[in-house]
Amino acid sequence: MAIPIADGDIRRGFVNASSSGDNEIVAAQGAGIKIRVISMLAIAGNAANTMTLRSGTTAISAGFPLAANGGFAANENSYGWFSTDANAALNINLSGATLVAVSITYILTTV
Repeated sequence: MAIPIADGDIRRGFVNASSSGDNEIVAAQGAGIKIRVISMLAIAGNAANTMTLRSGTTAISAGFPLAANGGFAANENSYGWFSTDANAALNINLSGATLVAVSITYILTTV
C-alpha cells in the first residue's frame, strides 16, 4: 500500500551546488523528524561529477555518475526514493567542485 500524501504535506527544495563534498539541500528538522525524498531532478554543469545523497554524513544512495550537461529525473514515488535518519540534514555529496543543480520534493515523517 502506498503512503498517502496530502498536497499540503509536500515540500520543495533545491541546491545549485558547486563545492566538492557535502552540500545541504534541506536542514535537519529536529528530534524524531526524517526527510523522505519523493521526487528528484539532477543536472550536471559543463563537467562530469558523481553525486551521492547523504543523511548527514552517511550515504543513503549509490553514487550517481553525471556526464557533463547530463542528468536524471526520479519521478514521484509515494514510498520515497531516499529517507534521512531522524534529525539529520539531507545533503548531496559531490566528487568534484563543478556545478550540479538538484531539485526535490519531499515530506517530513516520523516513520
